[in-house]
Amino acid sequence: MPKYDVCLSFAGEDRDYVEEVARHLAELGVSRFYDTDEQADLWGKNLVEHLDEIYRKDSRFCVMFVSEAYVRKMWTRHERRSAFDRALVQDTEYVLPARFDDTEVPALRAGTGYLDLRNRTPRELAVMIAQKVGAPVEATPEGWEYQLFSDTASMHLRKLKDKRLSHEMRFAEDVRTFTTDTEALDYYLMRSRAFDKIVNGVADLLSDGKQQWAFGPAGRAGDRDRIKHLATQFVKSYEELLKWAADLRGTTTPARFEPLYTATAQLADEPLAQIEEFLAQLAAATERNAGDLRLTLSYDASEVEAELKKVQTT
Repeated sequence: MPKYDVCLSFAGEDRDYVEEVARHLAELGVSRFYDTDEQADLWGKNLVEHLDEIYRKDSRFCVMFVSEAYVRKMWTRHERRSAFDRALVQDTEYVLPARFDDTEVPALRAGTGYLDLRNRTPRELAVMIAQKVGAPVEATPEGWEYQLFSDTASMHLRKLKDKRLSHEMRFAEDVRTFTTDTEALDYYLMRSRAFDKIVNGVADLLSDGKQQWAFGPAGRAGDRDRIKHLATQFVKSYEELLKWAADLRGTTTPARFEPLYTATAQLADEPLAQIEEFLAQLAAATERNAGDLRLTLSYDASEVEAELKKVQTT
């Protein structure tokens, strides 16, 4: 009798997603091998031999999280070789590929069925794994629409971690240079209008009309594809704020415009933090089968207005 229903084979670069899958599998009662949970047991063991046992003998299925990093890494290469050895002598399917990208995996047959993870939440994948191993899966809970919106938005938000860190560091690559005051002022005014458009767009995405379009009228179930699309567009607005600020930081201007551009780029700080807090609170609420998609973005433009006044009066 295998020790685990499923073992999870993945690269460290994809851990954030896989960790969520592992957590949801535990909630669904699916036994799984996830390395972080068993660090004490792995401590001091010959990992080559021990992991070979897990990926070749001790699991009913192996979920292989395919990505460029997965194919490149030494330990994942060892895991998949053990998994393929098992698959070679088993009459039924064993390796269950789940793809973050289209990287070709050596020894994985081209016709093998796989799941695309690019728009599939960790919770959705965990439910499919539970169904595959025959674990009982409860009916869709009340308030699932909020849960799906939260899961989808959080999944896409995690992909922007590096851009968020660059924003916090005030880092940006050089994108353009203005040598005249007229160029610098005209571009600043254009980017100010772009900022207003992004902020107003967030409010529009969460408007009553958009919510009813995705979540359905009262008493009726929502549409999964529409909810996912709405959540994806919501996070795109967050990404647009990051790009907007990076664009200003990456613009070289005459010296007297530098404080204006710096202060303006920092206008994104408050809306970014408010979106993150909104999603954190929504995730907590969905655990209680609740949810509320109300968000008003705000920011303090007083420093920007003061700097703008300086360049316009000198």
